[in-house]
Amino acid sequence: MSEPVKHYGPFAPLLLGLITLALWFGFQTTQLVKERESLANLRTNQTTIYANAQKMRTQLDAIAAETAKLAQAGNPNAALIVNALKQRGITIDPNKAKPAADAPASK
Repeated sequence: MSEPVKHYGPFAPLLLGLITLALWFGFQTTQLVKERESLANLRTNQTTIYANAQKMRTQLDAIAAETAKLAQAGNPNAALIVNALKQRGITIDPNKAKPAADAPASK
């Protein structure tokens, strides 16, 4: 004799699938929020470093411009420095003593 076949409805598998999907989306959301906070902290930490680098760049450009002016005025040591920099592919604009430093864009 045949045994009666039990028919299960789609409710339990669909419920399990939806719960799993909701948990996955929740996990992904928390991971993305943590990553965003981490990137925001990195940006904040690098703002100070970037500002210091820009300040040092401005000072270096001013020193290089003054050295180039001295070389044009006939100072042999300054001319030696300018020529050594030219050999390495570094050009100095003596008229550009203080370049405009761009501040980092902050949101």
